[in-house]
This record gives sequence, structure tokens and C-alpha cells, in this order.
Amino acid sequence: MKRWIKLILISIGILLIILVIFNYRYPFITEESNGWSIGFRKINNPLQKILPSKINIISHDSLNRVTNSKTRFLADPFMFYENGKYYIFFEHQEEEGPAKIGLFESTDGRSYRFKGNVINELFHLSFPQIFKFKHDYYILPETASINQVILYKAINFPMEWKISDTLINNIKLKDPAILLSDSLHLITGIDDKWNQRIFKSDSLLGKWINDTSFKVKKGDEIRPGGNFFSVRGDWYIPFQNNREGYGTGVSLYQLKEKKFEKVISRQLYKFDSINWFNRGMHHLNVNLINGEYYIIYDGDEIKSDEKKINWKASVKYNLYDLYNFVFK
Repeated sequence: MKRWIKLILISIGILLIILVIFNYRYPFITEESNGWSIGFRKINNPLQKILPSKINIISHDSLNRVTNSKTRFLADPFMFYENGKYYIFFEHQEEEGPAKIGLFESTDGRSYRFKGNVINELFHLSFPQIFKFKHDYYILPETASINQVILYKAINFPMEWKISDTLINNIKLKDPAILLSDSLHLITGIDDKWNQRIFKSDSLLGKWINDTSFKVKKGDEIRPGGNFFSVRGDWYIPFQNNREGYGTGVSLYQLKEKKFEKVISRQLYKFDSINWFNRGMHHLNVNLINGEYYIIYDGDEIKSDEKKINWKASVKYNLYDLYNFVFK
């Protein structure tokens, strides 16, 4: 056999091996989404693997039964508790128009009533972190579609909100998670080129500056999948895992000195025995309420007999993992 033929066959063999490895790590074909729904439950310890509740579910179908509009999905839920009331702010994607910020309310933490959409813009809104700062209520959502990170302030909690400030300009920052403490103020998210970004400030309404001293990555498990939360003085945050397509699960990371360190791989993961969550889960919100941990999460349903070609994302994630291994 001529040498050039051998070289071609060897090259084809190497390429096939690479493709098999790539496909094994991040499949080229994944399940199609039928829409996200919300779940909730109480747990004893947020630093362990989490199984979703089979009964505490607010599905997109259940919301359609009590509203006139057609809801496609409910996602990115964040809890706020005050004066005996539980509030869930969430991304509400209806059949038409950009996603809005919706609200569920409960007096017992078990039965929730839809109160309506509380923030409605001409641009896409999601990831509505709700928090209180110096006696005022704020929501920091994702507003990447307008190339800014915008902060909302309540003028009549919980139903009326207005834009309070633009924290960061000229960046499409996806799912910006915020940490406010006595000694540290951080915002982390990913930009449109799959780069992890860290910003710091002296205060919520101060100047937010890109912190290049952090050890950051590219690709998978860098996009926030929930809120910063503290356990025994240490800070943790869930990041999205996209191993089997977008929104497979979330892995838990601990904030160390100038880096995030993984502590639980796929802490929350697609759950085959719950149809609403059998394609993936990509959000975990942890809250300490009256000495108990109350968690809110979302999950995606498989669209029957439909597949999604995912090879471009698979190649990117594999190459970014290689980049992180070599250079980070």
C-alpha cells in the first residue's frame, strides 16, 4: 500500500477516534425540549446531591389551565420569603413576545397562586434574582439582549418595579449572579463568547469593575445556575452543566480565593422518573428560611420522538475543556 494512502487512513482513524470521544463527552444529538417547569422542596443539607420532589411541581401546563395566555415554559425561579409569605419570581415565556418576569405567591410554601407578570419589557428578561438591600427590594435579572446589566427596584412590592440603575454597560452578560456581603461584592456570569466574567464593586450601586485577578474558564460549568448562598461562613454557587445538551444539570462550586472550586458534580441532574424534569435541570435556588433549607429549581421535559442536532456545541465544549486543561 502506498504511503500516502496509509497516511490518509491513519488520519481518518484518528479523526474518527476524536469524534467518538467528543460525542461521548458531549453528544452530537440530544433530546428536544418541550418546555421548562418549576419544582420546590425542603432539604436538610444543601451541600449534597439533590433529588427533586415528585409532587411539588408547578408545570407550564398547570399555569395554562388558570390563565388566558399560552405559556411555553417557566424557568429560573428565585424565592423570597418575608412576613409568612413565600414569593417565587421566575422567567415567564408565553407563546408570543419576549420572556417576562412572573410571580407566584403562597402563605404556606406548598400551594402557590399566580399573581401575574410583574416586569414586562420589549426585551427578553430571565434569571430574576430577588433580594433586599438597605430596606429596599431589588431584582437583578438577565438583560443580555440589550447589552447591559440592569437593576430593578420595587416601588410597590411585590407587583410594581422600575429600573433603578445600569450596573454594567456594553456586555451581553448571561445569568449574572450577585453576591453582596459585608466584605465582598461580586457579579459573575458568561459573555456571548462563553467566557466566564467576574465583576467587583464597593457597593451595590457603586462602579462595577471587571476583576481580571480571578482564575476564570471558558465553556461548560461557568454559567450561573442559581444564587450564591452561604453555609457556615463559606460561599457556594451552582453552575450549569451541559454534558448532554443545554441544561442537563447543575454542579456546585465553592468560592475560594480568586477562583471557583467544584465540590459536587451534577448536584442536580435530569430525573427520568419525573416527566417534567426528564430532559434536564439547569437552575437551583437555595434559601435558609426559619432554620430550614427551602430550594426552588426548574426542569425540562422531553419532546416526544424529537431530537436536536448539537454537534457545534459539542465541539466547542470539548475544545474549551481542552483549553482549560492546558492553560487554566
